[in-house]
Amino acid sequence: MNYKKKIALSIAASIILTNNIYANDTKQLDTVTVTAQKTEQNIQEVPISMSVFDEFTLEDKMIDNVTDIAKYTPGLMMLSEGTTVPSIRGLFTNGGSRPVAGLYIDGIPMISSTYDSTLMDIERVEVLKGPQGTLYGANAQVGVINVISKKPTNETKGKIGVKLGSDNLKEYTANLSGAIVKDKLYIGLLGKHYEKDGFIKNTTKNKIEDDREHDYGKINLRWTPTDDLELSLISSKIKYNNGGVKKGLTKSNYREVSNDGDTFNKSDTVLNALNISYSINDKLSLTSTTTHLKQNNNGAFDFDNSNVVGFHVLNQTTDKSLSEELKLNYENDTLKLVSGIYIENEKKHVDMNMITASGTRDKTNNSKANFIGLFSHLTYDINDRLSVLGGLRYDNVKQEFEDSTQTIDNDESEISPKIGITYDLKENMMTYATISKGYKAGGFNQHAVVEGDKTYNKETLYSYEVGLKGTAMDGKLSFDTAVYYMDIKDMQVMIYPSTGGNILENAAKGTSKGIEASLNFQATDTLNLFAGASYNDIKFDEYNTGKADYSGNTATFAPKYDFNLGVTYRAEQGYYASADISGYGDMYGDFAN
Repeated sequence: MNYKKKIALSIAASIILTNNIYANDTKQLDTVTVTAQKTEQNIQEVPISMSVFDEFTLEDKMIDNVTDIAKYTPGLMMLSEGTTVPSIRGLFTNGGSRPVAGLYIDGIPMISSTYDSTLMDIERVEVLKGPQGTLYGANAQVGVINVISKKPTNETKGKIGVKLGSDNLKEYTANLSGAIVKDKLYIGLLGKHYEKDGFIKNTTKNKIEDDREHDYGKINLRWTPTDDLELSLISSKIKYNNGGVKKGLTKSNYREVSNDGDTFNKSDTVLNALNISYSINDKLSLTSTTTHLKQNNNGAFDFDNSNVVGFHVLNQTTDKSLSEELKLNYENDTLKLVSGIYIENEKKHVDMNMITASGTRDKTNNSKANFIGLFSHLTYDINDRLSVLGGLRYDNVKQEFEDSTQTIDNDESEISPKIGITYDLKENMMTYATISKGYKAGGFNQHAVVEGDKTYNKETLYSYEVGLKGTAMDGKLSFDTAVYYMDIKDMQVMIYPSTGGNILENAAKGTSKGIEASLNFQATDTLNLFAGASYNDIKFDEYNTGKADYSGNTATFAPKYDFNLGVTYRAEQGYYASADISGYGDMYGDFAN
């Protein structure tokens, strides 16, 4: 199976008025501050390959959810395989495995099936590429996506939006924020309704398969009783009522499926987070982030993608997660240090009805996991140009799986180190080199029949990366490039055994190597040009199943390249126009290529 090139072309246009498009005195690009390393830094000083989207970029590019950022992020793809999962630097989240790139929304570690989360009233989105396990743990094997909401302030602000489009698209949005008590207590409120008819016809049932609908609401309470203390309580809920997933499309007609089974995805997710920040003095601060997440999923899937009963699944799942992160930040003229502890308790309940040609089987199971992580990361300036960095994290996870016939335990521990150097070539240009370890925790195969298939082991890798980033042309041009090589052990891969269902197993070895680059150029006060591209080559060095040898083959769902290129125009009067193109190369859906 070969997924051919897909090109996405998006154009947003309005009236353009211009007086001096070729002005010589062009403004500089804005300085971007990020918290990628859990402390505030200029993006040009962070030794990580990154893409950052501020509130204006999100609006200009019409990015409505986390999935949309992939078009503008070299090395990142979002794949729809029942649920939306990330693929980054050639590695992607297989089935029920833990994510290769962790998603954090206002400090809340998200369950992997929420990568289509709505983005509203957002300050910025940070996409970190490469292993981030030292600071983020098991769910950051090759990256992290951080979503940071705007903080309500004394200024009263509001916005109402309406979007209408083809296929009966309707989207209504509203937000309001301001002070309840000036300089002390603030509130932010927002809501959204979205609906759109599908376009994929089910020829067996003679109906449209993929209608979409969701509702979203959020409240943000912020309290600043003193100059040194800040508390934020953030609560949100999103509810989906979606038709079938875009899967099983016939090669002759990409708008048709022939499934005979029901397909839909209905879910609701409730997030709560309490963040407490206290400045002990001008060098030392303490932050506590307590989070709670609950997600209910009700889905129906026709995995055989045909008009006969092959493998149909009705699935009801409840996920609950409670976590606490306590971190201490220290900073002086030469040293930045972040140390902390992370604790999480996760519970999951599954009711599953599997329908096959040989009959129907019902399964109910419960699983739980307890995580604890201890971490520390520092950057030390040896002189004005040369800095060293280092980090270390210890993670332990205790997992338990239980159904009507058995109870299985699976305990794992991992140490994730990181070392590196940075060197300022000149005032606005730096280079870096890092060696880091990433890992993805093991787990349970709930569909497994054979005893040896009921668990799978963790996947680990060592990453070697060299990068160059900075600004030029008096701050009008910014660039970010990185070259990497990853040595991967015990790769988690999805297989479909003859006993039925699907399970994860560990392939032996693999390597991933590639290059990423992005440019942003403020050509004039009103005209901005941007571009990004990546090349990746990921292969199984050793993978022999006993029935087939896939050594040397390309891993699945890993295109060789992706790119984006665009231009935006914004007049001082507020008129705006934009055009961009993005795409990616061939990728394989099976190990045989």
